[in-house]
Amino acid sequence: MNRKQKLSYFLSGMMAALLMVSLIVPGFAVYSKNVTVFPGVSIFVNDQKINPTDAKGNPVEAFIYEGTTYLPVRAVSEALDLPIQWEGTSKSVYIGSHTGDKPAVWVADMDYFDKDSFWFATGSVVKDNLGNEHQHCITDMDRKDYVTYKLNTQYTRLTGVYFQQYDYRSNEGGTLTIYADDEKIWEGKVGGGIDPINISVDVTGVLELKIMMGGSCPSYTAIGELGLWT
Repeated sequence: MNRKQKLSYFLSGMMAALLMVSLIVPGFAVYSKNVTVFPGVSIFVNDQKINPTDAKGNPVEAFIYEGTTYLPVRAVSEALDLPIQWEGTSKSVYIGSHTGDKPAVWVADMDYFDKDSFWFATGSVVKDNLGNEHQHCITDMDRKDYVTYKLNTQYTRLTGVYFQQYDYRSNEGGTLTIYADDEKIWEGKVGGGIDPINISVDVTGVLELKIMMGGSCPSYTAIGELGLWT
């Protein structure tokens, strides 16, 4: 079986799966049909070849169907150095600036550029010392540990909540310092008896973001809902 046939069968399977979903979700009309596509399309941006991948880093192919070339949107956004957002409610993809009700990306989901040995992004819920629950957290950083991310001027604002973790609410805490291109742009301290602190800083034009936790017991603190906006 050649690559063209394999891809054709794969897409047919996807359409069949969507047809099954349409039987469950009202108003989502999808029909199934066999299609023939032509893979092996190369993508160049400014004469530089790009190798498109999905969100997990798996290779994906561009292809031609009925005379139209279809490109993976994530690969295009990365090649153009623009952020990408997906809104499930409206089934919309946004490349570049978009004002929505959530950040363009959660920092905890981003791939780091550089980091110290102790650093942890968790998908679990973490409680602050007031008992409020937070998601998309960065925590368990030891004294003066850091993590850096390449922003490449894609974002305009960084928001989040810095807090003392519930299980250590009577202990000493730590200090969070945020740098934009090696310039300090935010600093806050939490610990026993100190309320969570909201973070909102301008990162327009920033190439590299550095997050550093220090102080007495930084591992007792966490950053929740840390997100980057376009």
